[in-house]
Amino acid sequence: MTRLSARLHWARLLPLATLVALATPAHAQLTPAEAAAQMGRGINLGNTLEPPQEGAWNNGPAQEHYFDDYAEAGFSTVRIPVRWDQHLGTSAPFAVDEAWMDRVEQVVDWGLERDLFVILNAHHDDWIKEDYDNPVLQARLDSLWSQVATRFQDKSDRLLFEILNEPFLPMTLADTDDMNARVLPIIRRTNPTRIVLYSGASWSSRQQLLAARIPDDPYVIGYYHSYDPYLFGLEGQGTWGSTSDRNQLAQAFQQVADWSASTGVPAILSEFGAIRSGDYNSRMRHYGAFVAGALEHGIPFQVWDDGGDFRVYERQDRDWNDVKDILISTFPDGPNRFAASLTSDTLVVLSWDAPAQSAGLVVERRFGTEPYRTVAEIDGALTAYVDTLRGGPGDYTYRVVSRTDGGPDKVSYPQRVTVVPYERAPYGGAPVALPGTIEAEDYDVGGEGLTYHDTESANIPGAYRPDEGVDLEARDDGGFQLAYVADGEWVEYTVDVAETARYEVTAYVASQDGGGLFSFASGPSFSPTFAVPQTGDWQTLAAVSQTMRLAAGVQPFRFRVDAGTEAPFNLDRIVVEALGTAAEDGPEVAAIRVFPNPARGRFTLSGVAPSLDRRVEVYDALGKLVLTAALVSAEQTVEVGGLAAGAYVLRVVDGGATLARRPLVVVR
Repeated sequence: MTRLSARLHWARLLPLATLVALATPAHAQLTPAEAAAQMGRGINLGNTLEPPQEGAWNNGPAQEHYFDDYAEAGFSTVRIPVRWDQHLGTSAPFAVDEAWMDRVEQVVDWGLERDLFVILNAHHDDWIKEDYDNPVLQARLDSLWSQVATRFQDKSDRLLFEILNEPFLPMTLADTDDMNARVLPIIRRTNPTRIVLYSGASWSSRQQLLAARIPDDPYVIGYYHSYDPYLFGLEGQGTWGSTSDRNQLAQAFQQVADWSASTGVPAILSEFGAIRSGDYNSRMRHYGAFVAGALEHGIPFQVWDDGGDFRVYERQDRDWNDVKDILISTFPDGPNRFAASLTSDTLVVLSWDAPAQSAGLVVERRFGTEPYRTVAEIDGALTAYVDTLRGGPGDYTYRVVSRTDGGPDKVSYPQRVTVVPYERAPYGGAPVALPGTIEAEDYDVGGEGLTYHDTESANIPGAYRPDEGVDLEARDDGGFQLAYVADGEWVEYTVDVAETARYEVTAYVASQDGGGLFSFASGPSFSPTFAVPQTGDWQTLAAVSQTMRLAAGVQPFRFRVDAGTEAPFNLDRIVVEALGTAAEDGPEVAAIRVFPNPARGRFTLSGVAPSLDRRVEVYDALGKLVLTAALVSAEQTVEVGGLAAGAYVLRVVDGGATLARRPLVVVR
């Protein structure tokens, strides 16, 4: 039956007085599609009117100023869960306590007076779910809705009724379909065109909504809930935000949107969220993806806010936590898929999807509970930024704001990095003097992410420093060596360089098959890439050398395993020998020009004289060398079409000396 024929069929069953009322409404009645288009962003007044008695759980009684704060924040809809059983007679005529009905009406009016959409339901009325086939309980539910519908029949059509929240087992889908079909005509006696929400069975999941029988009524909207995936959303286990996680969520929204398009019935997501005990960054990604997905597919939403484990509104303080900004300022075409990573104790790499039609981006940072402060104002086309921290240990929270000409700001969800309290110290108590020898196993004391990074937390061989994550094993000729290396791993040593000069750096490595790549970095200087030869086993050493420029003084000296390593290798020691003074490097270039920036496929570099010994090196935001090109022209074209979109560091080197450095080149 088409939606039009269904409406005509339904209308023929109504009494004449009702048909006259329908024919001459006092105002233009909202259709479900119109209501869904206007309901937009919403919130639940949870754990308030649904305890056995108001205020019996973690919140006090509802206050009128809540609705001022909801409206001021930018919400369009408030769902008011109400529990009726403690205020409802248990025998005919099953009267609702008048004082309770007055109180519910008062709270509903607070929302309607502020021009909000309000959803009124039966919530935690589990008595009907536990024995649905009981005719007395059915009569009790029928009476409840008859009384509620009668009391609220003259309210604005921005008030919506929801028949029953989460009709879970032992109530079945067949029971739920029967309840919807039985209660809806009772509401229609006094509210012939009021929009009514219905769901499928169980916990009102998406799948249950799609499986439910659609009521034969033109003024219905289907609702569903989602805390998916369950272990993360409701238990706080693990993390969320992988490509697979996002794809599953996108598919779920598309499934609901397709169902609505094919049936003509709008759908709303009237509960969703992630428990506060879960990982902070994952929760922010979760909320952000839900809001963007719902908006993209035209699905109104009401976040679950219970003042406790899922709270958004800090009721006692009349304030909001981080989730509110996500709910109000996330847009499908904003700076989404935001990520922040701490790549050393001071360097934070930020990245995001390019927002549409941005008039400019503002990178904001918050330390602890302080307000956000502007870090940088950058071009609206950029998709990455590298920030250097200068504060102490603690939590640093970032977000990116996209300005629009005449429109609302589009704000990314926040992401947090944590700098842990630490004491960095040379392993032997004093910096390694250079020129000299660095033993690979004597990396600095400090810990994961500060003085080393290892892809797993255990010292696999268990030698020398067994309680730390760097893999160290004994050598047959005495001493120890760094082993089981993997792409992206690094260790740092505090060194004291005698004078600014060019140095020959020789690494003693062993590899059964060869193929490894690594490099060194110290201050502003980067070494060329070292290639590991085949030595036949894991103990036989070979010496490989490169030159690099080192500045005088105490500084970290980092060994890192580069991307592209084809096979593991071992490192025993690093010998650094002086070659000459810094003057032999020739004059350094203060700046170079790169255009266009952002680059699309290629960029042109100028400002450094070409030479057969000079080359351009491109490093990603994690410090990995990803591209090398010879510098053979005064305006050198560098092809970057094979690189992923993001921020890169550009260096021009001559042998081991860095001649010029561009701190941020963006590839689109």
